[in-house]
Amino acid sequence: MGSKVEIEGAMGLNQAISYLEDVLNSLKGGTIRVEAGTDIVVLRPSQAVDFSMSASQKKDKEKFSLKISWKQPKDGLQDRDLKIGS
Repeated sequence: MGSKVEIEGAMGLNQAISYLEDVLNSLKGGTIRVEAGTDIVVLRPSQAVDFSMSASQKKDKEKFSLKISWKQPKDGLQDRDLKIGS
């Protein structure tokens, strides 16, 4: 079963920038954890992602959209926390 956290609404530009910086740092770290109240989603991006970006202007409204998605490998060859030692 899937999990979803969705946030939508007006906020200050600095707050939006802060969220985007958090997303970027999380992507670089390999895990994105999103929490809203008691809802939590933890994502682990694969090495290959689908990326789309668009920008538009209409009269007094401007819009910028960014979407990154991926599928987890089906062959069971996911990165694992495996340690081997002697």
